[in-house]
Amino acid sequence: MIRQRIVIALGTMTTTVVLVCVACLFLFKMKFEGSVHEDNKDYYMDWHYDDGTDCDLLKLDFDKNGVIEKKANWKEDSGSSICFETTNLTFDMYLDDELIYSFHPKLGGLYGKYYGEYIHTVKMPSFTEDKTLRIEYTALNTEVRWTQFRFMKIGDSWSYVKDFVKKYAPRFATCFVIFSFGFVLVIFGLIFGKTSMGSIETISLGVLAMLLSVWTNGGTKIFMLLTGNSAAVRTVEYFMLVLLPMPALSFTAYLTRSFKNVFIWLSAVLTFVNFVANIILVSGGWTDYHELLIYTHLNILIGIVIIIYLIANAFKRKVFNNLGAIIVLSAFIILMISGIIDFAFYYGSGTLDTARFTRIGLLIFVFLLGFHEVRESIHVSNRSLDADEKNRLAHIDGLTGLLNRLAFSEKENEIARRRNGQCVFVELDVNNLKKVNDNYGHTEGDKHIIGAANAINKSFGQYGSIYRVGGDEFVAIIEGYEAEAKASAAAEELVDCYNKYNEKHNPPVELEIAYGFALYDYDMGDPEQAERVADDRMYECKRNLKNTAAVKEAMKTAGFSVD
Repeated sequence: MIRQRIVIALGTMTTTVVLVCVACLFLFKMKFEGSVHEDNKDYYMDWHYDDGTDCDLLKLDFDKNGVIEKKANWKEDSGSSICFETTNLTFDMYLDDELIYSFHPKLGGLYGKYYGEYIHTVKMPSFTEDKTLRIEYTALNTEVRWTQFRFMKIGDSWSYVKDFVKKYAPRFATCFVIFSFGFVLVIFGLIFGKTSMGSIETISLGVLAMLLSVWTNGGTKIFMLLTGNSAAVRTVEYFMLVLLPMPALSFTAYLTRSFKNVFIWLSAVLTFVNFVANIILVSGGWTDYHELLIYTHLNILIGIVIIIYLIANAFKRKVFNNLGAIIVLSAFIILMISGIIDFAFYYGSGTLDTARFTRIGLLIFVFLLGFHEVRESIHVSNRSLDADEKNRLAHIDGLTGLLNRLAFSEKENEIARRRNGQCVFVELDVNNLKKVNDNYGHTEGDKHIIGAANAINKSFGQYGSIYRVGGDEFVAIIEGYEAEAKASAAAEELVDCYNKYNEKHNPPVELEIAYGFALYDYDMGDPEQAERVADDRMYECKRNLKNTAAVKEAMKTAGFSVD
């Protein structure tokens, strides 16, 4: 139980970290000098180094002195916008000797040494003769695939940005939907999880979906455009990757019933140490997340190996014995396989899109998980209906349809816990039931009981709750500060009800019901004392009814007319 609570706490804390990280994207702007001119917009053309050799902007030659240039045609370029994307380059852009744009972001701290990918839109000033457009750049990272000028075009900056948004909007929307799905799962698990185990499953899957949705958002550029802080986007996405083993391991522990397995906790500790080490080493300026990525990937691979081991072991123990578990397991395995494929492509082909297959796996994962949750909801609803019906039947007397002894005991306990208010206990007993059973059989006796139950329910039931607590014994509970007046009115109606029953059905033995009631204040703390008083008064009423009946019988024998 303690381990399970720790897992829930870790899931909650991880969710908090995710939400804080995402919120921070919109709170902080990445500061740099920016353009000297207003209305920064877009551009792309062929370039050459200052020694005259051609330059491929996607494969910069870092042995050169960091200067590229081209001829700007005043008829075509004057007043236009140059739009492009850079990764891990700082630079100054000149038109002849006039500085028109400067990009030197302030990094360090949690941002590390690199800012990731940034979209620039630069407004060219107006000029009336051809000039030289020159960029003097510094590479923050000399790994070619991560240090480039990309997608450079000249024209309208709004169209350029709009094309980016249009291109990546479906991917961003997918990530947003998955993040929302995960967030709802976490909230659902925290609020509605009826057991620690059930909460672990829901919270773990929710956190996993949230982490992956933020991480796979990388490359959409939309977060960067919304926040203006590519360094923060890069940092947050990396944190999501670092924390990824936590919910995956907790879910596996739940799925395989392996909370006591030492490898689970070892991997969790490694993930925590890796997270703290990344923050300390990068914030201290000793390294960057990019250099530490290999250790994060290694930690994830260790987690995957442990997960595979636990799943294989669970199959041996025949843990997966229902369709729901198999559906969730299949979704989880597909997600892991897609992540492994992305790892392979990242280190093999050097692709810039490091989450292409994971996004596909994540969509399948969410689809299967959604199918599972709908299926489970239907099953839970059916089980709940069955449980409600069983519970109802457990509290209902089969013969009369009134509440039974169990229901009365629960009500009695509930009243005993109250401290403000009052109620009236009414004890009722059917006279001469033994005489009916002995002389006319139990079938007639059951009719007698049903007639009594209907009379009691019609008179007292309109004011309170009625319980059959024995063969011929009933209890009515009337609550509220007017309970005594209501009980008196019900008693008068009761006599009228059973007299009408006798006239209509002409039973072999007339129906009579004795009653007695007592007031109970909730602060007395012992409802049984009031019940005993009501019971004594009921027996006094029973004796009076028997005496009255005896007098009537004697008068009939003597030949008197008795109404």
